[in-house]
Amino acid sequence: MERRWISIREASEYLSLHEITVRRLVDRGEIPASRIGHSVRVDLRRLQDFLERQEQEIAPVQRQPRR
Repeated sequence: MERRWISIREASEYLSLHEITVRRLVDRGEIPASRIGHSVRVDLRRLQDFLERQEQEIAPVQRQPRR
């Protein structure tokens, strides 16, 4: 996969999250990003790595038996 930089807006659409939420995740360092000129860009490959890590951390939902 070639390296591709996307904007915060594009990252929010990709993640189906509000743009402010993505900015907060970037500010906390949870989503890796770089400043390019006056804008912040997210490396799509690193964003996908972030999603895979999040997926691994989520425990599968256990169904409770019906009574």
